[in-house]
Amino acid sequence: MIPLSKRTTRYAPIIVGVALLAVAGCASNPATSDESPSVGSKQVSPCAAGQLVLSATEVSPGSTHRGVQITVGLANGTAACELSGYPEIEADQGGPAIRADHTPRGYLGGLPPDLDAPPVVIMTTAPAAAIVEGIAVDANGNSCPTYTRLRVTPPNTPTPQSIATTITACTLEVHPLLGPDMH
Repeated sequence: MIPLSKRTTRYAPIIVGVALLAVAGCASNPATSDESPSVGSKQVSPCAAGQLVLSATEVSPGSTHRGVQITVGLANGTAACELSGYPEIEADQGGPAIRADHTPRGYLGGLPPDLDAPPVVIMTTAPAAAIVEGIAVDANGNSCPTYTRLRVTPPNTPTPQSIATTITACTLEVHPLLGPDMH
């Protein structure tokens, strides 16, 4: 048996207690928690329509594919909030009204191949984005209408916003909202 010094004997219970707390902390599984994600020490609430500012940028076309990137940012002075899912998109100016189908990915963008569910995006200073895309010709090779406005409703918010942009398409698809680390 190895003799222990007085110092070792005195601090041994503290060292054992710290080790047990560390092991207990590692055993918890925060991924199964029902709590909302948090930024710092504050809980993050779902975003409300008045907190968000939307804009649109045409995406470089490929072949007959046309696209628009919908960018979602926070209004000045707005607290962090969270979004997840697909924005609702309707093109209603320039042709017959059409609604975009939700698809995880497409020719011009969307979720990475290893991900099938929309991520939760914590809106802070960096914007999030979703891609809207369509094909500029129909099955017979005829040109599709050119729309000049999209009505966009961010995920889980009730109020659509009109955005001036141009997209030529007979049908539309929209991909999930992605955070700045994914687009």
